[in-house]
Amino acid sequence: MLRLAGLLADRVVAAAAVLLLLALLACVFLGVVFRLVNQPLAWSDEMAQYLMVWTAFVGWILAARRRSHIRIMVVIDKLPTPLRRAAEVLIQLAVAVLGVVLLSRSFGLVERNFDVEWVSLPLSAALVYVPMPVAGVAITAQALIEIAEVLAGARRRDFEAGAAP
Repeated sequence: MLRLAGLLADRVVAAAAVLLLLALLACVFLGVVFRLVNQPLAWSDEMAQYLMVWTAFVGWILAARRRSHIRIMVVIDKLPTPLRRAAEVLIQLAVAVLGVVLLSRSFGLVERNFDVEWVSLPLSAALVYVPMPVAGVAITAQALIEIAEVLAGARRRDFEAGAAP
């Protein structure tokens, strides 16, 4: 059941990434086209910036799930297995702490910006911070899963770029 939920979550996040990227491309394309005809869209730059922020958070979640973040393993690979596992646990603990900090701080950011409007559109500036709690939960959960795998001695597809969990 958990595996099915994980697969469903992976597909939802991947679909969100695709939709956000398409929206970002469309927004930038429209901005360029309307500038070419000397009728610039006042909202396109700001919308593109916010879509970029959302895309970055969704991409962070995807990269964490697929274990495709850049890792420099020169030192860790030379350690004996017990120390390598300990180092991996410490790394994932640091990532989990980052996720918890992101989660705990994000609600305040959303709240403080709720009544602030965008410069170009009558939308709440809190929208730019909405993906932060989601990313905080997802990153923390993924780090804890990886810690559990290391402690259980599960054989992992160690840090293959693009490897699915």
